[in-house]
Amino acid sequence: MAFDAEIQKTINAYVSAHVADEAWHTAYFDFIGDATLAQRLGEEFISTRYIYKILEGLEADDWMLRSQIRLQVMSYASIYEAVLHYLLFDFLGTEPRVVALTEFPTKKQISIPPASLALLEKYLEHDGKKIIPTYEAVGRTDDTKVRFDKKAECAAALGMIEPWLKDELIEFYEARNAIHIHAEIRKSLKYQLDLSKRAYLRMQPFKAQLSAWRSAYVV
Repeated sequence: MAFDAEIQKTINAYVSAHVADEAWHTAYFDFIGDATLAQRLGEEFISTRYIYKILEGLEADDWMLRSQIRLQVMSYASIYEAVLHYLLFDFLGTEPRVVALTEFPTKKQISIPPASLALLEKYLEHDGKKIIPTYEAVGRTDDTKVRFDKKAECAAALGMIEPWLKDELIEFYEARNAIHIHAEIRKSLKYQLDLSKRAYLRMQPFKAQLSAWRSAYVV
């Protein structure tokens, strides 16, 4: 059952007094060249702020406060990941250090003609095991499978973000992946609150550093 119109009006007025509008949040990602992604990031940003303000207005405590913290960490970590993924793989997709993120060493089987293979047969066995001739090669994985810490480290190496910010972004993302009841019990509420506040506060230097990098970047 929805709140009545007067309660909805009061809640919206309270949030709007503390949170900028949707246009501001979308414009926050003006360094993103993909308009659809920038819009989606803006929506994620404002929705996270909106829900946070509602819970703040309710003076969230105990179990509700933990939910507020969880939402903050998960949402901001997802925004950071989406931005870095876009800038690395869509904007800098051919940069050697970016390409290297999807590469890994592997071995590939050598195709030997049957006649030649028959001559080699007696040599392709060791200790009762069959030897398969291979050569060193480079395998490639999909960019969606690249770990976040590797993306953040690459972004820092390319001068997109500063090392201290890279370390914190990795902390946020690791916390996002590790959020579950047992982990929350082990970690103090004070630590969790600090983490969620930093996850929000780092949006400003994140934007500033990436905007400066984009402005200075020469194709």
